[in-house]
Amino acid sequence: MEELIERVYCSRCKGKTKHLIITSYTEQSEIDSDFHWHENYHIIQCAGCDNKSFVLQYGDEDTWEYINGEREWIDIFTVYPEEPKAETEEERWKKRFDMLYFMPPKPFRYVPTNLNNLYKQTINAYNSQQNILCAAGLRTIIEGVCNELNIKKGHIYEKNGYKKLNEKNKEIYTDNLAGRIFGLYENGHIIFTQALLLQKIKNIGNSAVHDIVEPKIETLKQTIEIIDTILYNIYELDKHDLLID
Repeated sequence: MEELIERVYCSRCKGKTKHLIITSYTEQSEIDSDFHWHENYHIIQCAGCDNKSFVLQYGDEDTWEYINGEREWIDIFTVYPEEPKAETEEERWKKRFDMLYFMPPKPFRYVPTNLNNLYKQTINAYNSQQNILCAAGLRTIIEGVCNELNIKKGHIYEKNGYKKLNEKNKEIYTDNLAGRIFGLYENGHIIFTQALLLQKIKNIGNSAVHDIVEPKIETLKQTIEIIDTILYNIYELDKHDLLID
């Protein structure tokens, strides 16, 4: 068999290899045409693995290039199946993100509608890698839970579980978000460790909103997992199917 004059991509060898021509069909312009061109349609076989492909060999008056200072007419070879395009840096990162970090929203049934919509929008921001918006959304979810459960105030606690005292040696009881988070704990909605974690998430959200500090994707993934657990425990757990008689 005749050898194709150009090495072309082999989908089995995953590279450009020598090919043999099994059969061909040719079309071309008329001799007296104003513009001359030719097309050769080949069924080819890889000389290495015998894989079969189709290739279009095309040339015209404009398909030329300078080689060693001389103009030479060349043909353009298009092979099918085509050689896959090299992945861009953005495409590689998206593939890595989808594999390591992508998180679909949890299908909550009993989380209030407005809070659930906020949660879904926050997850969408995360999966779109809009990290600052995601962090702001997570903080707003915490505030939304406090509003929905009518938690107005709470004491401030040290990490060791003791109530924090002000300069007058009195317990701090406040209506800011830090106090309301511990109010969730004081009213039995979350455990103390979860309250400490929510304080961290609040701080991440504050930094994003007020100082435009973008959290790392790994940090956001961890915070979403915490929010998922807290929403489930508060709104879903006591309505679990196993508790239905």
